[in-house]
Amino acid sequence: MSKNQSAPAYTGDIAAQEIDPSREYSKENQEIEFSGEQHAIWADLFAGIYQPYLIEHICAEWKAGMELLELSPMGICTVRHLIDHITPRTGWRIERTVVRYTLADDWYKKFGQRVFLITDYLRTRDQMEFTPEPDMFHDIFGHLPFLTQKFYAEIEDKFAPAYMKATQEEREVIKRLAWYSTEFGLVAQENRFKVFGAGIISGRKELTRTIMEFYRLGRDNVIDYSKPVFPQLEAHFRANKTNLYRIIDGVNALHQKGQMSTADEGWNVALGLYKSLGIKPEGIFGGEVILAPFDIETIARIPKTVYAFNPMLFVCRSLEEMDAILDSYLKPIAMR
Repeated sequence: MSKNQSAPAYTGDIAAQEIDPSREYSKENQEIEFSGEQHAIWADLFAGIYQPYLIEHICAEWKAGMELLELSPMGICTVRHLIDHITPRTGWRIERTVVRYTLADDWYKKFGQRVFLITDYLRTRDQMEFTPEPDMFHDIFGHLPFLTQKFYAEIEDKFAPAYMKATQEEREVIKRLAWYSTEFGLVAQENRFKVFGAGIISGRKELTRTIMEFYRLGRDNVIDYSKPVFPQLEAHFRANKTNLYRIIDGVNALHQKGQMSTADEGWNVALGLYKSLGIKPEGIFGGEVILAPFDIETIARIPKTVYAFNPMLFVCRSLEEMDAILDSYLKPIAMR
């Protein structure tokens, strides 16, 4: 890049991916051959996350789904394996796509047909800790254990009917609700915060960063784990809502200026805002991740860029509550 050139401003808008239709997979050519190195990358990704000290912080439903899905820790499974382990249980089908990361409309059309797309892209060795876009490890390891179970299939069933009838403004909220539930959601279980979102589960950096925040909340006496944890989180949210919204609005301003171009900026932008906003980095603001109760009003304020506000993660009291909250927004739109 020359001195007169600069990196393009990134505002979070996802450009349509130009795909030659002739390159897309048909129902007949879903199976592809992977190299030995690709299988080795899968094995290393699997081993890096599937460790007792990490998976103890993932919700029970994912662990149950992993047993049902029977993924090999040593290599990439076939589409047929996934279909055989998922479709008889929940009715959802799995299809491979050449599309890597594009406008949501394409994916929701498939969701409406109860088809879960998995990409043919696998991250490279230099992306082992963090991949800037969802790859097949994310799709399969993060999402598909859940899709063996009825409750998750029913959650996924909610999004497409609402999305197809929603206004453009409502579609942005729907995408955020999906992002902060099935991709980056948390849930309270056994009086602990547990990881639910596939984006956290499938990324070692995201997972360890989130777990560190669970421990920090206890270390700094923000959350007393000997007492019910969710009411404490709600109390902190109510007491700090004004500053939380100031931070979100500050991120939005940076986002609109195209200053959210890297993962590091995305994760750490909140920390840089504290000083300019006069917010002390303590209490719920004392870590690299801010936890808040799953709240539609708050989620709707967050910018759409992938990295813009992953420093804020949302916790549901239970998966049943998540289901009810999503219903409260999505069902009226779907029933129009």
